[in-house]
Amino acid sequence: MYDSLIIGGGPAGLTAAIYLARKKMKILLLSPDFGGQTAKAAGIENYPGFEKISGIELIDLMVKQIEDLTVENISEEAKSIEKIEDGFKVVTKAQSYQTKSIIICSGKTHRKLNVPGEDEFVGKGVSYCATCDGPLLKDKTVVIVGGGNSAMDAATEIEKYAQQVFVLSVLPELQCDAILKERFEKSPKGKIIYNAETQEIYGEGLVKGLKYKDQKSGQIIDLPCDGIFVEIGWTPSTDFVKDTIKINQLQEIEVDQNGATSVSGIFAAGDVTNTPFKQIVIAAGDGAKVALSAWKFLITQN
Repeated sequence: MYDSLIIGGGPAGLTAAIYLARKKMKILLLSPDFGGQTAKAAGIENYPGFEKISGIELIDLMVKQIEDLTVENISEEAKSIEKIEDGFKVVTKAQSYQTKSIIICSGKTHRKLNVPGEDEFVGKGVSYCATCDGPLLKDKTVVIVGGGNSAMDAATEIEKYAQQVFVLSVLPELQCDAILKERFEKSPKGKIIYNAETQEIYGEGLVKGLKYKDQKSGQIIDLPCDGIFVEIGWTPSTDFVKDTIKINQLQEIEVDQNGATSVSGIFAAGDVTNTPFKQIVIAAGDGAKVALSAWKFLITQN
């Protein structure tokens, strides 16, 4: 039986693993991959200690730390959590693991447009990762759907490769940091279209374009393009615990100031929780906090 099982390999989960490993706890990190949203960020400029670093570089440094601490990690996804006599059982598709405590850092998953053609053209012009697929659209016309920081990060990344980049915002104003908007507006390749509600994605084998509704005029407008990146936010990854611990209307796990959930022995950190301001540095700080909370829980149980 493990002292603590950490679910999720983003900044919160990796930081929690570092802290508990240094406390000499027997831990297991369970995650299908490392990095989460952070690994997809082209450039991070607000993480202390780094003027600028890519998301994958930052995650690689964190992963090296847990490897140096010989943290056991398994590439599996948690499917459910069950209470047992001396702790909990975490069930995956392949097997199950017993642990005295759990730290949930499962983050969020991409929110979809849910329009005709989206699923059909995933991998054929529709993507959710600009860093992964941007280089494939060299000298092409690309559309970014969204108006927040993730959308503008993607637009800035794609602008390096594409011939032209359109940003479609459903709102009359972007909901992003001013510096990101200013940078993109200076690009001769970039154009922002406001009040644009995506209606449909179409193509023949590959994406050929999309149709959007101008919410002011009601007109349906055809926008030919070669690639579409959907950047409209994220949904907390809480399906596997929704019947176990308390979650709010936004599907976030509710935690107290110590990162404790509604079930004793289960803690949560990072973007999956109701903690405000979803930032990498906050997720990492949350990971440290819940690791210490879990450690205190464990030593008081003995």
